[in-house]
Amino acid sequence: MIRELDAAPELPHVEADIAALSNRLLCRTAPLRLRVAGADWVLRFEPRPGPSSSSAHVNAYAFTLGETRGQLLFDVPSERRLLGVDGAAETLPALLRQALMADALAQVAEAVAAASRQPFAWQGNGAGQRSGAPCFGLTLRRIADGGDGGDGGGPATDRETLHATLQLDEPERLATLPVLQRAPDAGLPPWLAQLRVPLAVRIGTTAIAVGEMRDIRPGDIVGIEQWQTHGGALAVHCTTGAAGLGWPALAEGRRITIQRPTGAPTAPSAHGDSMEDRNNGQRELPHPDAAPAALDRLEELEVSLRFEVGDVSLALADLREVRPGYVFELPQPLKQSEVRIVAGGRILGTGTLIAVGNRLGVRVSSFAAGDA
Repeated sequence: MIRELDAAPELPHVEADIAALSNRLLCRTAPLRLRVAGADWVLRFEPRPGPSSSSAHVNAYAFTLGETRGQLLFDVPSERRLLGVDGAAETLPALLRQALMADALAQVAEAVAAASRQPFAWQGNGAGQRSGAPCFGLTLRRIADGGDGGDGGGPATDRETLHATLQLDEPERLATLPVLQRAPDAGLPPWLAQLRVPLAVRIGTTAIAVGEMRDIRPGDIVGIEQWQTHGGALAVHCTTGAAGLGWPALAEGRRITIQRPTGAPTAPSAHGDSMEDRNNGQRELPHPDAAPAALDRLEELEVSLRFEVGDVSLALADLREVRPGYVFELPQPLKQSEVRIVAGGRILGTGTLIAVGNRLGVRVSSFAAGDA
């Protein structure tokens, strides 16, 4: 039996916007200093698995923030600490337990109401963890007397840590709270700073029919239709991937000099738009009721071959420094480098650059003719 993954109850499911919010809260939100139960604490978000049946007995403290409903759930030691009781919190009358928790979190409630400009109100007992609501983990770490809230606090910091789970009917409201500030950008750890990122140096493109592409063999010369020069240099485009960073550059021998950064890589073109774009604009769309094209006509379909040089990489730390004027070197001069022939993100063959009169081409060394 085949099922959609979204319909599989055995697999956890989270919406893309909730996943993005969780990543932001976990990785990009600065620690928040709070006054809770007469002491100073530092709040951080932490990973939290979804609701489970094992936590069904945990007391939930429901609240409203404007029109949004939510609830807080604490593990047993944290709940006892906030309520100021040594025994089991569930032995307390519900109204007394709710009053004690509201008193312990009074300053937090005031701060949230002021930051959101929405009234905050406790609503008594919650319904326990709701399976349909996303869970956001919270950690409260006690600040030692005279401490600044850092991780290197005194013994109290190590001794007292509280854990809670926050659930909101409208979790996107968290992203609008000004008290949750973006953490300052930290330097890359050494292992990440030295991570090598491959760069593709794109030379140009050619539009070719599928039937013609199938006839390409080693030794053939494929002309590059869309290419560009600047003075005595070849205009190229350096990119980290189809949806990555990209920079126009000039190639002379082994040297690649960045000209100006761009966010959207585009293949260099001697005539403005690429051949692929022009063909797409001229091609008429078939009528919805038209019969499908015969297989023999598929040979006439055009694809765009891209020619690029690889074997170039930069450390991630160096990639952050790339700007106009930045220079890096190819392993060997461009005219001696292996050129990749790429279509649809797939490498179909390799070759070397060759001048054919005043045109530029690639002499094919290998080509997946039978699989193209």
